[in-house]
Amino acid sequence: MKNFFSLSGCTRYIAVFLLCCFPATAWAQRYVSLEGTPLPKGNPVEKDDLVHLVRQPLLQLFPATHQPAKGTVLLFPGGGYGVLAVKSEGSMTAAFLNKLGYDVAMLEYRIDAGPATRDLALADALAAWQLLRNKAGQLGLHTKTLSIMGYSAGGHLAARTLQQLPLAAQPDNLMLIYPAYLHETRPGSVYPAVLPPPVLRSRLFTLIAADDKQEWVSSCTQYGKVWKGYDGKGHYVLLPDGGHGFGMQKQLPGAAAKWPSLLQAFLEKPGTTAASVNSAAVPTEGDNRKRHEQKLQEAAAQQYDLIMIGNSITHNFEKPAYQAVWNQFFAPRKALNLGFSGYRTENILWNIDHGELKGQSPKVIILEIGTNNIDEKNYPVRHTAGQLAGGIKAIVQRLREKLPDTKIILLRCFPGSYDGPNPTSHRMILDRASELVSGLADNQHVFYCDVNHVFLNLDGTIRQDQMPDWLHPSSAGALSWAKAMEPLLSQLMEDSSRDTALPANTAIIPVSRLENDSYDWWARHAEVLRIKDSIDPEIVMIGNSITHFFGGYPLVRSADGQPRKPNGPEAWAALFGNRRVLNLGFGWDRTQNVLWRLDHGELDGLHPRTVVLLIGTNNTSQTNNARANTPAEIVEGIATICGRIRSKVPQAKIVLMAVLPREQQPDHPRRVVINDINRLLTAFAAKENIRLLDIGPKLLTPEGVLLKDIAGDFVHPTEKGYRIWAEALKQEL
Repeated sequence: MKNFFSLSGCTRYIAVFLLCCFPATAWAQRYVSLEGTPLPKGNPVEKDDLVHLVRQPLLQLFPATHQPAKGTVLLFPGGGYGVLAVKSEGSMTAAFLNKLGYDVAMLEYRIDAGPATRDLALADALAAWQLLRNKAGQLGLHTKTLSIMGYSAGGHLAARTLQQLPLAAQPDNLMLIYPAYLHETRPGSVYPAVLPPPVLRSRLFTLIAADDKQEWVSSCTQYGKVWKGYDGKGHYVLLPDGGHGFGMQKQLPGAAAKWPSLLQAFLEKPGTTAASVNSAAVPTEGDNRKRHEQKLQEAAAQQYDLIMIGNSITHNFEKPAYQAVWNQFFAPRKALNLGFSGYRTENILWNIDHGELKGQSPKVIILEIGTNNIDEKNYPVRHTAGQLAGGIKAIVQRLREKLPDTKIILLRCFPGSYDGPNPTSHRMILDRASELVSGLADNQHVFYCDVNHVFLNLDGTIRQDQMPDWLHPSSAGALSWAKAMEPLLSQLMEDSSRDTALPANTAIIPVSRLENDSYDWWARHAEVLRIKDSIDPEIVMIGNSITHFFGGYPLVRSADGQPRKPNGPEAWAALFGNRRVLNLGFGWDRTQNVLWRLDHGELDGLHPRTVVLLIGTNNTSQTNNARANTPAEIVEGIATICGRIRSKVPQAKIVLMAVLPREQQPDHPRRVVINDINRLLTAFAAKENIRLLDIGPKLLTPEGVLLKDIAGDFVHPTEKGYRIWAEALKQEL
């Protein structure tokens, strides 16, 4: 029994109350609701030692007798979300952890509840975790450490739970025992639906047997590699055999017999990693001295206005197949290729320190580097995202010291790997490193440039025509890269664009502000860049004035910069409450304006769970500054935006809004155009497995008339109109 006198203040009296509710003979097995209310019993356990019916989600508490207790473990038994293995993965595990000095709270979460089962289980898990964080002491549990542990489906639930938690609420330890379903992806995407958060304070223990389901073995291994690559700490165990579902049985099969001792060692020896030198930032000579000597001679022979620094991706421009791209975009700008196949950040630093930039003062340097630092197949050391970012930062600092007047284009690490077209830990670590270094951009001397969308299909797979070996751009891929980079490069070079083949569809060509409006477009963009990281949004709303005037942050402002009341503040508050939301609605924006804003950092470094996109109505307008687009062109523009979103925030769910009805009467020519847009959008969304939400019929009378109490100017919703949108979005969020 707990020594409740060690508790303080009112907590002690609550413990006395609990002792009265749970006599000493029953103390080892007691039950509480997820609100913390004592319950007389748990859910029924059948003769097969499984729970088949969860009448009420609850916690079964197993306090340790070891004094002092070392903390509490929130335990999720497995069972495929259809049953709960509450013996071998529950009470027997609790007994083992009790002997180690840990209290255990086993969650009996909802199962077999139809399509919503997993989300209901997640809600139970989050409620249980919140209860332990807030009231563990009142339940007689110790909080020196708080950990989460799950088996099989419970492991999947544990990983999902962590994914939902802010940094401060993460557990001390996350323990995933043969976790299931980590290979699953979101609809329309090949990205895993469950990944570690980008910033970690927890330690991870993963364990799975090599003869388990291969997709589970692979995904568990990748999860551990991503965790480590995100600079997380932990222990990753692949048993040679043992199968699945062995739990804490007395007679464990094969190599699984030793797994409890591995878990014990993880818990009892947390280990401290002494700060070590980041080898990615230590200048190290590469293996191509001959090319280095050649580049020294080229640098000494003349001045260059443009210098490209990188690995084989940049080096390849010297191959015949790439010369057409080089001659169109780079050679006329007096360019020097300092790409070295196989080189890493540390090798580039050595090259710089040994004279490759001596005597040079270019207008622009393009830096493309990083993928070899994450290559675990051909190098003895795989750097983490933080280490790679440190190496890139060191290069940028060295360039700034040596060439203070030179502009630096810092490219997002390209998305390839040696593992095929789908994302693996390689790409995810590169993405995280790129996020970290994107903050180096001051848009005065250093400019972050993301062109990765040109290499990717909308589902996140690599386009084979752009990267045939899934790593190096083809000549077509190099052309796509150059064209995507050209607007920034021509701006910094202060010359005219070398892109002579712009598409006819203006809806897909990124462009900044087109129309004057009742607010400062540039000031709103600057405010977004200033506040987006501090908001750390769960939800991002992207669109035009209809989204702009809804509410939230940045605030709606008048032309003089003063805040003014939005059009839908009550609907906004009812929909979002305390959720963190970023409003990327800009009055008068067309699809091409949204593309420009996304290309200039408005989504970079964010990790929203949902992105709501409503755009296209202004593309139907003909003005002195932009022509009207056809329905097909507008849908291509919307599809292009979806591609940018998927490339930048691949784990986010996209909710694509059909273009809202405008003009009062259903036979108005613009209404006909909007109907055509939405018909094409429906086909696009179905093909790409994107959620399309059409609230148009709810905004109109049965005769198709748009009333003034819904949209006062027959374009922008009133509070009543926004309530209709909010009610529809509530189901999606």
